Amino acid sequence: FMSMEYLRGQPLDQYMRREAAEGLTSERAWPIVRGMALALLHAHTQGIVHSDFKPANVFLTENGVVKVLDFGIARAADPDTLTKWDAGKLGALTPPYASREMLEREQPDQRDDIYGLGCVVYQLLTGRHPFQVDKQRVNAIEAETQGLKPARPRGVRGRQWRALRGTLAFPRDDRTPSVKAFLDQFDP
Repeated sequence: FMSMEYLRGQPLDQYMRREAAEGLTSERAWPIVRGMALALLHAHTQGIVHSDFKPANVFLTENGVVKVLDFGIARAADPDTLTKWDAGKLGALTPPYASREMLEREQPDQRDDIYGLGCVVYQLLTGRHPFQVDKQRVNAIEAETQGLKPARPRGVRGRQWRALRGTLAFPRDDRTPSVKAFLDQFDP
């Protein structure tokens, strides 16, 4: 049998529809952002890339604890680690939150999760995906091809905006290098 923690609360996607449809202030969003980032940071220090970071895979407990769920397609970031079965190669990811490199089936990297984190944080602050056209969320490859650029969320300071923009860079080499770097820059 499998034993799992029983969680009381709600998934982040439901919370955003109910409580943050127009976006949250950066001060109200900060505890959620910090919780998500710390969970990813822990996974990354263990050499694990989540590979499907999105609002539905984040859970807010009744007492305000943020949990990152569904490591079902998580992969080792180390290219020398042999994986016999790789769910990521089956296309088991969510395109609007997947980095360009994930969509192109490149080797997993923590910066792929950072792209997903940036999309979720932007959505938490604005109520919409950073690359959205006519209510349709656009994946990274299409967004880059169309030259889409996210607008600065209202109330987000310059340093925070630079931090968030860095997570949303299309080329992996231009993206924020670590969750820690993002946290250090985004911290209000």
